[in-house]
Amino acid sequence: MTGSADLNNYALNYTLNILLFYFNAHVLFKYTTGKFKGAAFMTILLVMLEIILFVMIKFPINQLILGEEFMPKSADEFKKAAFSNAMRTFYILGFSTAYWFAMQTIKRNRKISELETQKLIEQNEKITLQKNLLQSRNAYLQAQVNPHLLFNTLNFMYNASAKVSEKLAETVMNLSDMMRYALTTIDKDDKVSLNKEIEHIHNYFRLNQVRFDEKLNIDLIVQGNPDGLRIIPLALITLVENVFQYGNLHEAQHPAIIKINIQDGKLELDIKNKKRANRRIHGHGTGIPNLKERLDIYYHGRYSLDIQDEESTYALNLKLTLNE
Repeated sequence: MTGSADLNNYALNYTLNILLFYFNAHVLFKYTTGKFKGAAFMTILLVMLEIILFVMIKFPINQLILGEEFMPKSADEFKKAAFSNAMRTFYILGFSTAYWFAMQTIKRNRKISELETQKLIEQNEKITLQKNLLQSRNAYLQAQVNPHLLFNTLNFMYNASAKVSEKLAETVMNLSDMMRYALTTIDKDDKVSLNKEIEHIHNYFRLNQVRFDEKLNIDLIVQGNPDGLRIIPLALITLVENVFQYGNLHEAQHPAIIKINIQDGKLELDIKNKKRANRRIHGHGTGIPNLKERLDIYYHGRYSLDIQDEESTYALNLKLTLNE
């Protein structure tokens, strides 16, 4: 057997082995695995048949292309060659099967990645739509009032009331500050200064105390430094308003407590109060559901809101990470 003949032999057999490798992965497995009931059993049978047929056709192909010198000369040589080819075929099919599994894993991971990407795109589109809706609602509410006319009127009322009652003038000024804050155009990030939100709460607190002749039993405590922090507007006041609307604020021994603590870019709001008889906060209005919707949009994964609405008491705890 010459060197040239050996090279032809290797070239032919490696070509056949490569064809077997890709036929097994891209034809047999593609059209049998998982396509019908009992596909796994059928695939095993076809692989065994594939090995037998491949071994059987290699001999006549070798004889046809390379000549009689490459054919076994005796029955023992034929058996030995057949066994060797069968083992080599089994070995190749093993690699082909591993290749098929690797390709399926890559395809599955790519599909999962595409689905996750599509899900993120849909979530971002949903968040954008919700933000646009909230902005539209805010713009609609602002459009209901002519700010120029309102503030001119409040300014007139303040000047007029200052001549009659200092307390009345202070009330008008508090109301003016509250309306100015509520109608102020928010920044591009849809947020306002935390200082302004807290000042709005103080104005609301003072306005109600004046209304009830300083007889409301409620403690407003603000701890920490809000400088440089930002928050979505009218978030905290929504929760504070509920205390004045539903709380029993006329028992000196059981004052309502509103505590705001700011530390390391995080805000915690604690509210505790007795309730007026037969009043359940969660059963009135849409303030808290709307607030939860806004918190989910702007602080998803960065806030917790715990509400304990009992028969006679109400407690709320809001934890909010303001620094992103």
